[in-house]
Amino acid sequence: MIKYLPLVIFSHQNQLFALEATFVRGQGRVEFLAAGALLLPFAQLLTPKTLVPFCPVGSPSLVSSSSLACPLHWLGLAGGQLSTASGQQNWLLGIEGEAELVELPVEQIQPLPPLLLARRTFPALQAAAWYQQRLVSLIDARVLLTLAPPLLTSVTPDASLVE
Repeated sequence: MIKYLPLVIFSHQNQLFALEATFVRGQGRVEFLAAGALLLPFAQLLTPKTLVPFCPVGSPSLVSSSSLACPLHWLGLAGGQLSTASGQQNWLLGIEGEAELVELPVEQIQPLPPLLLARRTFPALQAAAWYQQRLVSLIDARVLLTLAPPLLTSVTPDASLVE
């Protein structure tokens, strides 16, 4: 029986979110990505009907503290590919800060009650847990992978926007 679940925890607007670590393939800082990388801000997944302003990779605004909508870090997800005219291209999940790998005792993880599960507005939300006396929303990376492709087409820039 599993006693601990490895999770990658990250913060978004002072709330903690976690993905099962087996679905995360890497992390890094946005300023070191190649121009043209497909970066989907986590905020866009939370509020898909509201378009988050596009932040071109390598843009000076990414390192500005006044640009709150632009992610400073990224997570690479297993299976995070998008079919493009030139073949398969990996996309990255843009997050505000660094992510942390932790192991949570499984008894601290609780699935959402049926009523909350039925009324959630973010389909990837599956469970909740406590970590360092803070509530953590556990999200299913497989659901993120299904939500991302239509949103990526809305945040992928025209060639004229990429430096």
